[in-house]
Amino acid sequence: MTPRRFLFAIRPYAPDQSGGAALSTQVLAEALKGRGHDVHVVRLVAKGGEVAALAAAEAAGVIAPGKPALHVQPIHNIYGPYDDTVHHGALQKMAWHAIDLHNVAAAREFRALVHAVKPDVVNTSVVDGFSTSIFAAAKSEGAKLVHTMRDYYLICARSGMFRGGKRCESLCADCKVHAAVRRRHARHVDLFLANSRFVADEHARYGAFPDGKPVLVQWNINNQPLAEAPRMLGEERMVFGFIGRIAPTKGLEVLLDAAMQQKDAPGRPWELHIAGDGDPTYMAELRARHGEDPRIRFLGWSKAAPFYRSIDVLICPSTYNEPLPRVIYEGYGFALPAIAAATGGIPEVVHDGTTGLLYQAEDVATLAAHIARFRAMPAGDYAAFSAAALEAARPFTQDAVIATYEQRVEALLAGARPA
Repeated sequence: MTPRRFLFAIRPYAPDQSGGAALSTQVLAEALKGRGHDVHVVRLVAKGGEVAALAAAEAAGVIAPGKPALHVQPIHNIYGPYDDTVHHGALQKMAWHAIDLHNVAAAREFRALVHAVKPDVVNTSVVDGFSTSIFAAAKSEGAKLVHTMRDYYLICARSGMFRGGKRCESLCADCKVHAAVRRRHARHVDLFLANSRFVADEHARYGAFPDGKPVLVQWNINNQPLAEAPRMLGEERMVFGFIGRIAPTKGLEVLLDAAMQQKDAPGRPWELHIAGDGDPTYMAELRARHGEDPRIRFLGWSKAAPFYRSIDVLICPSTYNEPLPRVIYEGYGFALPAIAAATGGIPEVVHDGTTGLLYQAEDVATLAAHIARFRAMPAGDYAAFSAAALEAARPFTQDAVIATYEQRVEALLAGARPA
């Protein structure tokens, strides 16, 4: 592909990113830089924190020779998205969302950056805090605009389609207002990418896309090297593992209840390792509920690669419609089979009975049965699951994902319809 200039816009980014969307954007941006493109990234920071954010990025190696150029933009709202350090009342939240419908100040500053960088392609993703008002600004210098959907922000004010402890089955009244405004802004987008077919279909179901705009599924890159061979299993203990953000949407209560049903079940001795951080109060509740069992270990934040190497089966018990959890295809790269809730985009990558086992999100009994099945599984059957998981990791390798992404961008720049 002819070298191009890219500008990625995303609210969170390294070194203090939270969640898979930021990491997926970082890996893509750095991969494009490595292939000879001129790559820029702009992220949001708290007002007055610009200098400190850039210094932290440089200290962490995010700003360095061979890396994308990093720009920071202050949040032009009354507080930062997901700022849980203070309580925000109902009126403050209403004001925040009203500003975020069409953030004039954010769009003005973003337009100035686009003027300075003059990108060929602007790729937005996770733009709460920027608002979709930056879509028009992105086109101000003639760039093509790609929007990658790794959440539900275009149709949901809270981005997650999850409220009151349950998955949303329709748009509530305030989300209908937000979706209508964002659909109007979305007319500036030239290409929509979604990290799963489920995400694309949910947005289409609620009319998020202007007529005729191309909408394609684009996998994210797994930046971990693939295992050299499938795993072999002995008769010693079996370790099940969860890694990710500790939050009610992640289904930890269901997982812990299923684990406790293993007490009298036959099979290998087991342990459950839970890696990740979250709200301290919520984590204390989980520990109080099951933390006294020595087989259940809360590890806190953990590096991904050593964690994957330390477990035998990955569990992804999300109770909300996960767009596509990175942990599944990262685990596949370590030849790890997965037990996963059949929510969101997960069934697109977990092939039931081949790379792992699926269950309905709140079904404790079936999750418990799947855990028991792996505990009693013959070593040869486990090796077959592991081999299938490793094979399923290949579409997420850097070369495979970048080749597809570049082809689509090149078609867009040539005036053709990407496919």
